[in-house]
Amino acid sequence: MKALTYERHGDPRDGVVKKVFDPRPGPGQLLVRVVAAALNPADWKIVEGKAPFLLLPRRPFVPGCEAAGVVEAMDSRVAGFHVGDEVVVSTGLGGALAEKAAVSALHAVRKPGNLSFEEAAGIPAAGQSALQGLRDAAGLCAGRRLLVNGAGGGIGTFAVQIGKILGAHVTAVASAGKHELLAGLGADALVDYRRTDFAKAREEWDVVFDVVPNRSFGECSRVLSREGVYVTTLPGAGPLLASLGASFRSPFGFRKRCRWVILKPRGEDLAQLVGWAGEGRLKSVVGRTVSLDQAAWALSDLSTGHVTGKTVVGVA
Repeated sequence: MKALTYERHGDPRDGVVKKVFDPRPGPGQLLVRVVAAALNPADWKIVEGKAPFLLLPRRPFVPGCEAAGVVEAMDSRVAGFHVGDEVVVSTGLGGALAEKAAVSALHAVRKPGNLSFEEAAGIPAAGQSALQGLRDAAGLCAGRRLLVNGAGGGIGTFAVQIGKILGAHVTAVASAGKHELLAGLGADALVDYRRTDFAKAREEWDVVFDVVPNRSFGECSRVLSREGVYVTTLPGAGPLLASLGASFRSPFGFRKRCRWVILKPRGEDLAQLVGWAGEGRLKSVVGRTVSLDQAAWALSDLSTGHVTGKTVVGVA
């Protein structure tokens, strides 16, 4: 089969599409013929070596953590799937940017017939990051005020919609060119970051979800409500120290919190998201579709942080 491969950390544009050995389904796995895969920030961070905890797990490394395709084979112990089923899958740290991928059946769900493969491929990683960030890390619930910084990207477009599904009032921060899209996704208020600094606003929010992420807990704490939560998609020393600092101040009446989200692929979360998409309550925004031969350059473009929605790679 053909796959986008990397032999070492470096420029995403250095990726080579070449023939590699077909994977075989291991215990509890499905072998999926990939029709479409989607790109995520974690992909280029792994390739570039920007995140020390995201190293190339094997060489050649095939990036991509989400895909949609057709079940071609499976481990004999897998139940609930059949050869020929159309599925949406999480592939873990990589493996999606290839013609075939072996994935855990626990991280696969059937694709609804009303979703295209391209739309479905964009759901698993960004959708679960948004869901777990808002529901689990932030504890978002009905009646709360949510601000999404970086609302026009992959995680951001899902966060706006999931915020509305959970019953929140949603403020979306993005460039003006993305406001019409975000209003159509349900955003209650829109902020153009090029004209207005939300961190200096006179408003307060119960949750600030920083998915760019380019703002710190310290910068955002002044616009958080008394028991507000700041959630970032970039874990590291900064958020950890901010969280510890907030905890040390809690005995003195400081109730604001700093949290971070690290994607944990869960079959039940993926099923929930795909279910909402099948019902028309959640839209997978595909901003751009490229071929596998163009995927390395598209991965480099993704690192600029200015894409709209999801960049999807048509494989089959």
